[in-house]
Amino acid sequence: MYKYILSSLIILISHCCFSKDIIIKNIRLSENSSVNRIVLDLNSEAPFSSFILDNKPRLVIDVEAQKIKKVKIKETSLIIGLRIGNTDPGVFRLVFDLKKGAYIKKSFFLKKTDDKPNRIVIDLVSTEKKPNILNNKKKVNDKFIITIDPGHGGVDPGAINKKTREKNIALIAGLELKKILESYGYKVYLTRKVDKFISLSMRRKIAKKNESDLFISIHIDSVNNKATRGTSVYTLSERASDRVAAKLAERENKVDIIAGINLEEVDNEVASILLDLTRRDTKNASAGIAEKLVKKVKSKGLRLLRRPHRQAGFAVLKSPDIPSILVELGFLSNLSDLKLLKNKKNRMRILKSIGEVVYEYAEDRRKLY
Repeated sequence: MYKYILSSLIILISHCCFSKDIIIKNIRLSENSSVNRIVLDLNSEAPFSSFILDNKPRLVIDVEAQKIKKVKIKETSLIIGLRIGNTDPGVFRLVFDLKKGAYIKKSFFLKKTDDKPNRIVIDLVSTEKKPNILNNKKKVNDKFIITIDPGHGGVDPGAINKKTREKNIALIAGLELKKILESYGYKVYLTRKVDKFISLSMRRKIAKKNESDLFISIHIDSVNNKATRGTSVYTLSERASDRVAAKLAERENKVDIIAGINLEEVDNEVASILLDLTRRDTKNASAGIAEKLVKKVKSKGLRLLRRPHRQAGFAVLKSPDIPSILVELGFLSNLSDLKLLKNKKNRMRILKSIGEVVYEYAEDRRKLY
């Protein structure tokens, strides 16, 4: 039930003040009413992510840590086992096997107090107990609606490499993705069809006006390290997953300054509902789509950025009720990526992967009605 919101929003903590040797000291489980709580005791603050896999239900928690003490957990009404491995150097993956489908109700970090250590806390609830929060205004047979957002435009060129501008490739890719998604029978809109400046808040408003079921923003990145390359996908988080994500979001969010728009006002529009259930489920759905896209791109043998699913506070992703992702197709600053992005055949391989993931998501969502 509600498969499209079973992947949890990734919550991450700032990288400042981390110790060099982060240790997961203990893992504790408790159960109260319908909530199963998982607590990870740590000796220091640590970045982490959490999400649900609905195929053979599992909760996955990735924690940036160097050591983990041996632990044993007892079975609960929802959790039946724990497996621990490493996805990358310095990252432990904890996989909790579940008896049935579940969703993450809360995911947060608690700093050390006088009598308690630093803690990562995850609250799980069975999907059988999840309230009906779907928007029932749309009829069952309504078409799935998507808004594609080609990044930048007009006076804002985005990233630049000699004569190549991000805004132009983003628009070409947006038009190509539109055709791919229309071939599935979906109704598809663009925030811009020409080389035109559109504010970040207006891009969200266009998606809302279109009654969109999904928002996809298309970009191409650029960094000082010319060796960095690969596709990545971003979802919304008020705290960035890493410094690269934070800098990228900061750069993208400054776009509206070109047109004299106060970004503080944009943030205030959604500040009061960040903890609302609808917004949380929107974030969960966005994270789920992002994870599926990473797997799809990888299965196609395409190049991915290290840690390809990242989170940051992109203003363009802040629609409270529309699942939203920002896809960085590659890097203009890398000659190999630049060559691939300028070649339609290679560009289409990535865009078709996006199309397949959208189809899978839309089908899962359709089955809910």
